[in-house]
Amino acid sequence: MKTRLFTPGPVEIPARILRALSQVPPHHRTDVFRATMKRVTEELRWVHCTEGEVFLLGASGTGGMEAAVVNLMSPRDKALVPTAGKFGDRWASILKAYAVPHQTIPFEWGSAIDPNAVRQALEQDPSITAVFTTHSETSTGVVHDLEAIARITRPKNVLLVVDGITSVGVHPLPQDRWGVDVVVCGSQKGLMIPPGIATVSLAPWAAKAIEGERLPRFYWDLIRARKSAPLGETAFTPPVSLVLALEESLAMLREEGLEAVHDRHRKLAHALAAGAQALGFTLFAARPGHAVTSLVPPGGGDASPYVKRLREAHGMVVAGGQDHLKGKIFRIGHMGAYDLGDIHAVLGALDECVTTLSGAAGKNSVAVRAMSAATAAWQEA
Repeated sequence: MKTRLFTPGPVEIPARILRALSQVPPHHRTDVFRATMKRVTEELRWVHCTEGEVFLLGASGTGGMEAAVVNLMSPRDKALVPTAGKFGDRWASILKAYAVPHQTIPFEWGSAIDPNAVRQALEQDPSITAVFTTHSETSTGVVHDLEAIARITRPKNVLLVVDGITSVGVHPLPQDRWGVDVVVCGSQKGLMIPPGIATVSLAPWAAKAIEGERLPRFYWDLIRARKSAPLGETAFTPPVSLVLALEESLAMLREEGLEAVHDRHRKLAHALAAGAQALGFTLFAARPGHAVTSLVPPGGGDASPYVKRLREAHGMVVAGGQDHLKGKIFRIGHMGAYDLGDIHAVLGALDECVTTLSGAAGKNSVAVRAMSAATAAWQEA
């Protein structure tokens, strides 16, 4: 049975990118690869929607988050972390590891961050120099109103540092236009390649934010990366094959057009949500995003059997809930090169799961209704 990934990352890798990965990699200190790095970096500025710098690191998205913390914060700075999920909490964990003073504003998982709470916290504590938050919360499927948060932080000259790991290449996130200082991304989500590259983008006005006294760092030193970038090099050995794959990924995004990419992901999310609800599932996210759809089983039952049956009977790998949401929800990822046919396939499998796990008779008509609902939602989105 063919295994298909519908996880919140890594995602399915398109054939074009697999071919790029199969190339014999050049040495990273050659003119050939330097030219590739320069092209990739320029295209990363396009996909990050910034005229500023973009740094490429050999790391997971979490490495990019840690790089942002150590390059932006000094021991005397204070941070604010509004969080409503596991990856919002990760910012707080990194700050704690470096003993950076910080205040968290916790929201219930599944809900969206209230920008007014961010405003109130900044007004109450003028010593806060940076806000670390998430745009698309992968653990819950919620997308937060980042634009509204940016309208609060920019006039106050407070840095807004964003985990855009499941946003870049999925959701509109116009960094410069919204006024977002720093955006972190990871390669195995909307960029459609294997894990191993993190990107950190600085808006043009945030260039000096990494200068001066900062936390101890060596590998994550963005000043060192800044010196290497004009040469088409990275400070340390880059993941060469992944860079070749990223060049192909960015070419695919450019061919489709970024607005069209965002629109397709929006339609995928609406189609899956409509079809799943027709099957009796409930959406968990109060403000659903377009990267991941989190579902509560019909009747609020245990979600784990759905994860298991999708994998064992249909070869579809999805993700369960994390931490206190284990067994309560499961998450279906649709970032990357997915289309309506993929959504129909998932809905057909979900229908079989409902039928089998509930012990009911065959429900082909329900599957048809679910697919029809998905198609209608796709067309209307």
